[in-house]
Amino acid sequence: MIIANRTQEVLLFNRMVEGSVAKRILLIKAESGFGKTWLLTRFKYTLPEENVLCVDIDLKSAERGIAYIFDCVPDCLGKNRFPRLNAAMEQYLSSGIEVSDTTMIGKDNQLSVVLSSEDKLALDIRFAKVQEAFFQDLQQIPEKLVFLFDSYQKAPTELANWLSGKFLRHVVKIKKLIVVIAGQEIPLPTVEWMGLHDYCPLEAILELKAWCDYAQNEGLSLNEFEVNAAMILCEGQPAKTMTALKTLHAAARKRL
Repeated sequence: MIIANRTQEVLLFNRMVEGSVAKRILLIKAESGFGKTWLLTRFKYTLPEENVLCVDIDLKSAERGIAYIFDCVPDCLGKNRFPRLNAAMEQYLSSGIEVSDTTMIGKDNQLSVVLSSEDKLALDIRFAKVQEAFFQDLQQIPEKLVFLFDSYQKAPTELANWLSGKFLRHVVKIKKLIVVIAGQEIPLPTVEWMGLHDYCPLEAILELKAWCDYAQNEGLSLNEFEVNAAMILCEGQPAKTMTALKTLHAAARKRL
């Protein structure tokens, strides 16, 4: 269920999807246990069933960095929707670069190759073409697109910088794209997309009626005094308060 202080976030998200507000980037910041992942799940299940495609990605699984996004998005939306990306990736992987002026570094019985500045520049140029192909394919998809990113603070530095920079700059251009990024840390707004974003910090829920409604809807046999005690003891922290209410309910049932 949606408890108090979270209905406004869901309403704002729905208005973004409907297009009744101009903003299309939603940043959600909160500490652990305040319901970020739960809220993203609610967002996903409020989406219309037609003409909207959703991609949800937990960034703590993105050890491979940007390449992880280029795998996940086509997997979710269908690889046939990404002909340019497929071609660019094939070219990127198959057309080798002659590596020159390299240095070999040995550590812990492993060797690493340090590319010269010229070799790195060549790789960067090729990878830039892959990125451009990705955004071109997104632009050609006719449906509205919703990207939900969770655990931004867990993203590798390269990926976090890419999301807050190049990716969100392209969101400005791809007008059918709505993006939500949630985490204990979130991107710092830049001049390129600042006017297109909204910020929702998730706070503790200290409304007794909200918790009483939650207990009733969850079938928890608790009176107002018990609900209030759990809320105060847990300082309104959602995950802890929910656990406390369920524990009180279970203890009461054992006494019967």
